[in-house]
Formats: sequence, C-alpha cells, structure tokens
Amino acid sequence: MKSPFFSIVVPTRNRYETLRHTISTVVTQKFSSFELVISDNSDPENLTQLELIKDSLVDNRIKYYRPASVLSMTDHWEFAVSKSIGDFVILFGDDDGLVDGSLDKIHEVLQKTKTNLVSWARVEYSWPDRIPSQASNQMTIPYKAKTGIINGKEYIKNILLGRGDYRYLPMLYNSAVNKNLIHRLKKQTGRLFSAVSPDIYSGFALANLVEEYITIGSPLSINGVSSKSNGAAHLNEDEQTKIDFWKLLEKSEIQWPETLPKVMTAYTTTIEPFIQLTKYCPELTKYISRNKIYKIIIDTLEGLNEEDYRNKINIIVESAKDDWRLLKWVEGYVLKMVPKVSQKPASYENTIGFDGSHLVLDASKFGLKNVYDVSLFIPKLIGNIKDINFSKPAYTPLLGRIKNAMGIILYGG
Repeated sequence: MKSPFFSIVVPTRNRYETLRHTISTVVTQKFSSFELVISDNSDPENLTQLELIKDSLVDNRIKYYRPASVLSMTDHWEFAVSKSIGDFVILFGDDDGLVDGSLDKIHEVLQKTKTNLVSWARVEYSWPDRIPSQASNQMTIPYKAKTGIINGKEYIKNILLGRGDYRYLPMLYNSAVNKNLIHRLKKQTGRLFSAVSPDIYSGFALANLVEEYITIGSPLSINGVSSKSNGAAHLNEDEQTKIDFWKLLEKSEIQWPETLPKVMTAYTTTIEPFIQLTKYCPELTKYISRNKIYKIIIDTLEGLNEEDYRNKINIIVESAKDDWRLLKWVEGYVLKMVPKVSQKPASYENTIGFDGSHLVLDASKFGLKNVYDVSLFIPKLIGNIKDINFSKPAYTPLLGRIKNAMGIILYGG
C-alpha cells in the first residue's frame, strides 16, 4: 500500500470542542493524499466528550490512537509522530488548523524545489474563549514575511541575539518535514523532541540539521490560542493548566535544564529548547554565553506585581549558584534593576490595524467563530500565491545589505 504524501499529526488533550474544528480544516483540503493522525492524550474521565468528534472519525483518512497512559506534552508528541507513515510530516495542536487550500500549495513547492523541508508563515488566532478576554478574537496576519532560502545555522544565531523571530524556525508546527530528516534527527539525538517546549525544539534541531530550508511568506496554517492552551496558560498565570503541565512533565525523562532559571517568560521558553539541543550538539554552545542568556532574562523580566518580580529575581540568583563568577555578576546586575510590572493587554482600539509587518483584525467582526472559519477567510483576504522564485535567499546576508546601503548612498538607489 502506497504511503500518503502528508501525515498531518494532531496531538490532543481534553479539547474536543476545538479539535472538531481543527479536523475540519484538514479533511476539507482539496489535496487528498494525506492521513490525519489524531493522538488522544485526554484524561479517562473526559472521554465522554469524544462524542463531539465521533462523526469525523468515520473518515478512513483519519487514524485515531491513545497512548497506554497519560503522557507529558513532549512524550505525547513523540508518540503521536511515531504513528505517522506519510512522506512528509506536519504537526499542530488541537486548536490550530490549516488554511484552506494550503496542502496543494505546500505540495507544489515541495515538488518544484525537491527540498526535504519547507516552512511557512502562520496566522495567529485567539479563540473567543481566550483568557484574558482583551485578547479574544484577535487575528494577526503576516503580510511582510520573507520567502526563499534560509541558512539554518545563521538564523539560529539571529534568534539567540534577538534579531530573528523563533516562529520562522522550521518547527513541525509550521513545516512539512521529510520523514528521512526525522529519522536522521532521531538517530543523532535518540528522539524527535527533547525539550519542555517541543515545538520550538524541533525548529532549532531541524534548522541545525539541514544546511538550508525554504520558507514561504504567505500564511498557510493557523496557530490558535484557546482558553486551555499551554502557552497562554503560562503567560496568563492559569494555575490549573500549569499544574497539570508540570505534573505530567515530572514523569518524563525530559526535564527543565539545571543551567536555566525556571522562570517562565517568552525568552526562557525560547532558549530552553536551544539549551536542551546543545547536549547533543555541543558546538552550538559557542553561539551564546550563559552570561548573555541571564542578562537577556533579567532585562526582559516582568512580574505581576513588585513582590512577584522580586520572587523571580530570587529564582534567577539561586539558579546561578553553580557558577561563582556568574553568581557574582548576577547579584551585582540585579541591584541595578527597577522592578517591572506586567502591563494589561491593550484594548482592540489600540491593536487593530497594520503594525508594520502584520494586519491585526477582530475576527468576530467578520463572523469568524473558530479556526475553521478562519481557514476559509484567509485565502479570500490574501488571494493566491504567485509564482515565486524560491532559489533566492529569504534574508539578504550582511555583506549584501552593506552593498545595497552603499548603492543608495552613492547613487540614490
């Protein structure tokens, strides 16, 4: 039996209400050579909610699995991908989805370029139930994302130095990855996911594994954020979801790095998977020093209030005690800091519109209520992808930027 071209892998946990719409974004794709692997990590008491997707499971392209016991997110993703048989693997969560017609476009690029890895931009969509309510229904659509070839190792360096966006790493969350690359990565490191943040880890690991990868600037998938999303829970101090996440992680061999303070910020979430990857690729340690990592954490740190800020500072200081030089520097540096308190999310009036690289919309004003609605809306908004030359660098190298600047100075453009 011939393998499907795509394996769309969707790990799920206690979220059948959003999952049913995620499934719709896949099964309505015109490109038909795919399997949809649903791996259900839900608690046994929630299985009564399976009725919400029961009708979808009759589609013979859908494969439904459950692990023998409830797993941490990282271990569950490992289990879910192990069930896939397609030539290229795409993975996303149970409140995410594919933009309508995207599989045709991804397949076309893969056939045209013969690449093993293609990545793309994503729409960021906040479900109506997102907490805090100020962020609900917000839809962020990139319109200036780059298209072309990216040097993986150079892009990793840019992210670590604050000059790149981790969302454009070739994560399984926004990439089609040849199964041979997955086998190579597992052979190198023992498994596909080896971090608390498995999505970002896959981006770093794959960018380091391949010399180059292709990125598509048009958004072809949707990153949904609902009330039960793990990432949103940590940013919004959703204690119950966080407790569930860390309790399951305790059972896993994947643990938080001892060299990184366990303070959940946007930066620590990004740097944690990189640090985990350096265990298998020690040459990456030269990309950024531990001192630099701590400086960025401290510089960007915020607390819910001044007491929360001070508690986080104490955690940072405590985590540096294994290195007396680092500890001495950290103790001196934090004395200079003025406590920063988290700002409340801006109202729609202050966020809707163009921000220089994204268009931010209120999805509810267009009658969009879920990720499937968004998947149908995006192609109508942005139109078709034109015939693009994918052989050019997506980002101009530094020397090229200097030459361009000199040309403008000397010749006026």
